[in-house]
Amino acid sequence: MRCKNCGWENPNGLTKCEKCNTPLAGAVNNQPAYGTVPEAPQAAHNLNKTVFEAEVFPQAAPAANACPNCGYPMRPGVTDCPNCHQQAAQPIAPQPAPRPAAPAPQQVKATPMSGTVNPWVQVAPANKCSLHPIEQQGVETPDALNLKGDAHELNRANLDPENQTITSKVQAQLICEDGQWYIQDKSAQHTTFIYAGEKTALKEGDVILMGNRQFVFHID
Repeated sequence: MRCKNCGWENPNGLTKCEKCNTPLAGAVNNQPAYGTVPEAPQAAHNLNKTVFEAEVFPQAAPAANACPNCGYPMRPGVTDCPNCHQQAAQPIAPQPAPRPAAPAPQQVKATPMSGTVNPWVQVAPANKCSLHPIEQQGVETPDALNLKGDAHELNRANLDPENQTITSKVQAQLICEDGQWYIQDKSAQHTTFIYAGEKTALKEGDVILMGNRQFVFHID
C-alpha cells in the first residue's frame, strides 16, 4: 500500500508507513487483483511532489532531522522513530532553509562631475581676470572683457569688434599657471606688446617696442 504522506510503497498488512510512521488508513492498494492487468505505473515525477519526501528519504533528508537513537531520518514534528520505534528526546523541529549569501557589492566607477556641483565637496574657485579698454578721444570705448578659467584666446571679436588693427583670428593668448597669469602673442604681424610701467624682467630674445622702433634683447 502506498503512503499518501510520503509516497513510500509499503507491504500489505501494515497499519503505519514504515518510512514516515503515518497511519495507512484509506491508503491506496497498488497490488493488482488476481487475473487483472495491472495499471500503468504512475509517472515518477508525481512522487517528487510528495509533501514530506525530502525529509523522509535519506538521500534528501537534512542531517539535523535524524533520530538521535539510530540516526534514521525523521519528519519534523515526529516523536516516534519509524525505524527503531524509540521515542526521541524531543520532537525534531523543522529547520529553516538557509538564506542565500548576499551578493558581493559592486564597485562603482567614479564619473567626472558635470552640471550641478556636489555641495559637500570643496571645489577650488576658478581663476578670473579682466581687460578694461582705455578711453580714446573720438573713438567708442568697448565694454570690459571679464574672463574666467585658465586659458583664453583674444581676438577682434572679444576685444574690440570695430578695431581693424586687431586680428580676427588669434591676437594673443592669456594663460594662468600656478596662479600666475601670462600673455603670449599669436598674431601674424606680432603686434602684442606690454607697457613697461614698472620694472619688468627680460628674457633672451624679448622684443622691445620703443617709439615706432622694435629692438631684440640679447644677453651678452
